[in-house]
Amino acid sequence: MNLAVRYADGSGVAKDPARAVALLQRACTGNYSLGCSALGVVYERGIGVPKDINLAIAHYQKACTGNIFGACGSLGSLYDEGESVPQDYNQATTYYVQACDGGVVAYCNNLGRLYKYGRGVPKDLAKARALFEHACDGKDLLSCNNLGVLYENGLGVAIDYPKAKGLYETACTGGELRGCHNLGVLYTDGHGVTADATIARSWFKRACDGGLTESCDGAK
Repeated sequence: MNLAVRYADGSGVAKDPARAVALLQRACTGNYSLGCSALGVVYERGIGVPKDINLAIAHYQKACTGNIFGACGSLGSLYDEGESVPQDYNQATTYYVQACDGGVVAYCNNLGRLYKYGRGVPKDLAKARALFEHACDGKDLLSCNNLGVLYENGLGVAIDYPKAKGLYETACTGGELRGCHNLGVLYTDGHGVTADATIARSWFKRACDGGLTESCDGAK
């Protein structure tokens, strides 16, 4: 597996994606589930091989069955986004549950989003909050931001602007640009803080400079 990675990125050997794929295939055939998961990524993205979503799914499924829970989450994302395969929120939910229960907290966030909007599951804001909290506690910064959105807008909880602000700050300082943007919104609207266009602009600028284009108008 390590040698495959080296051939894939050219670390200490001549870069050879085809050789990397062959080594991963050998690992997966030998029931090394991480190799199957890596092959899923290779075929999903077309790294050294033609892109093939069906082969990606097959390898992710084998890895997921082997308790590589990130592969379960990758399957969930494919069905959630519905770009490479027909959108299927029920399938997405099934795989996100496996990934979340397996400890990959980023997919707890994704599962929380499904509960927030009632996609593939009955809408349940309390469940969404619990999942966002769990993932935020596990250092998933997007979940901290999403939890802040619930508290800012009173979605399934009482409005709590200070709590929302703290969650946005956690997200932003950790590098989640949506948290920075939402801090800009708080200071623009004066929600839980004194409205301050200068401070708002600084948060929007931080998000914009990081690449979140929707913040750029507010940064001017």
